[in-house]
Amino acid sequence: MNKNELLEYIDNNSTAITIFKDKVRTEQEAKNKKRQPAKRWNEAKIERTVDKFTDDFIGNVYDKLYKGMKANRNTSSEEWIVFIETNEILDDLEESVSMMEIGED
Repeated sequence: MNKNELLEYIDNNSTAITIFKDKVRTEQEAKNKKRQPAKRWNEAKIERTVDKFTDDFIGNVYDKLYKGMKANRNTSSEEWIVFIETNEILDDLEESVSMMEIGED
């Protein structure tokens, strides 16, 4: 399973990605309102930023799963899914994302 397949799997079987994107989008829109009017980003730029954050997030999840299950390039998608389901990764991920605070301190 590659990063894009993992993103698709999580997106189809959990609300974690939707919650994450909503939190990032809300935070980016709040930042945008603080910018000078001439420097404000358009919606496309905000969405590209949301996509970048999401890509980074999935990359981190992928790396942790890869190490956790001791995967290699020959590990099948079915093995990934079994590991994810056996260890209730989606539930934990969804809970973590729900509790996550994104933004400046």
